[in-house]
Amino acid sequence: MNYKQINARLLILPIVIILCITMLSYFFSQKIEYLKKEIDLVYFGNYIPVDTLYSIKDNYEQILKKRRVTSRLKSSILTKWKQYNSGYQTIEEKKQLKKINYRIYHNFKLRKLRNFKQNIKDIKYLIAYEAQIASKQRKEFLTNYSQIKNHLLYAQIIIIVIVLLITAYIIYQEIIALNHLKRLNEQYKIEANTDGLTNLYNRKYFDTIFKELIPISYENNWTSVFVMIDIDFFKQYNDTYGHDAGDIALKSVAKILDTIIDKEYEYPFRLGGEEFGIIIFNTNEKYVQYTLNNIQYSLKQLQIPHSASKTNFLTISMGVAMVNKNTYNLNFQQLYNLADEKLYYSKEHGRDQYTF
Repeated sequence: MNYKQINARLLILPIVIILCITMLSYFFSQKIEYLKKEIDLVYFGNYIPVDTLYSIKDNYEQILKKRRVTSRLKSSILTKWKQYNSGYQTIEEKKQLKKINYRIYHNFKLRKLRNFKQNIKDIKYLIAYEAQIASKQRKEFLTNYSQIKNHLLYAQIIIIVIVLLITAYIIYQEIIALNHLKRLNEQYKIEANTDGLTNLYNRKYFDTIFKELIPISYENNWTSVFVMIDIDFFKQYNDTYGHDAGDIALKSVAKILDTIIDKEYEYPFRLGGEEFGIIIFNTNEKYVQYTLNNIQYSLKQLQIPHSASKTNFLTISMGVAMVNKNTYNLNFQQLYNLADEKLYYSKEHGRDQYTF
């Protein structure tokens, strides 16, 4: 990854967001016009609960006309009153409705016709009140209506500026993270960071890079990997073919790693003895599998004799520890142990393989 690759998604992000904001603004403008029509409908009584109140009033008038309370009229009044009374109310409205509510239920207990006249007055008061409130709300809406579109425009401008600032900050952080990694590379170019026998990066350089593996991956939201590699039955190989042959075998494995692990931010290490390691930043599981299969294939092509191996040739076992959102919370020692466990699993299940 280089500066030209500073996440093309970051450059696309503000464009996508601005397009979305524009579409939302258009939609919101349409909704404002629709809302204005809805307010008019509310004002003319289509959506305010005046119909319910009128129905209650009519029921009371039928009681006075018949001069008796029927169960049907009582049930109709109480059902519709309950419906109206359960609607949204302010604190002041609740105080007023509490009194009216009491008179409605109390008068049905008394069952005196003259008391129902008071109920009709209460209902007429509520009808007038609802119409007054609807008129007031419409006037307030029309007063603010002309300001809403201006506010929407200002909100658009502010949001676009915020998006651009956030995007610039993200790009800035990306550059800092990349510089961090580049400085890390440059810092150790002038130091003795290679293994004398294999010319791979040595354990000291591994320790430095490995400790930064999780932090750098987390900063960039990367998936990275650490692979621990061990030559199978290497002690028996030394005992059988001698230490000089053992050194040649180490160099052969190292040459394969150095040839295959050769891209930017890919690091092959000799960890010590017959152990090797690989660190790859900003990768994925599919690429890791391809790389490890390539390493195994290249080693098998050499056909280095090894009588203690089940294949009769030199083989390696590998343990893979992926660094992603599921392992960002691990420290470097836990990540190392995880790779070691996977290596142990490969060895316990037949060697000459890798385990994720």
